Amino acid sequence: MTSDSDYLEHQLRENLRLRRELAAEVAKAKEGGGIAYRLGWVLYWICITFAGGIAILFLLWVISDPSVAEDIRQSPSLLLLIALSCLILYGLGRAFRYVLSAE
Repeated sequence: MTSDSDYLEHQLRENLRLRRELAAEVAKAKEGGGIAYRLGWVLYWICITFAGGIAILFLLWVISDPSVAEDIRQSPSLLLLIALSCLILYGLGRAFRYVLSAE
């Protein structure tokens, strides 16, 4: 009978040790550190910057050349193309952040 209780006690201690190790690993993973986490945020901000840059350059182009504004009024496909490229860059940045940051 004592050998069974010794065995169970040993197994219980081993289980508790493994749980402590696992809890330490989970706490370390939840800290938010790590190269993938930072890379996700960096790629997100790069994509956001490119999307904003495209929008600003387009607005500057429209302001500097009045014929572009007239072309957009006649055929809004250029505006749609610029909006879609900005939206795709934003979505790509969000995907990078979501996948690499584990959010």
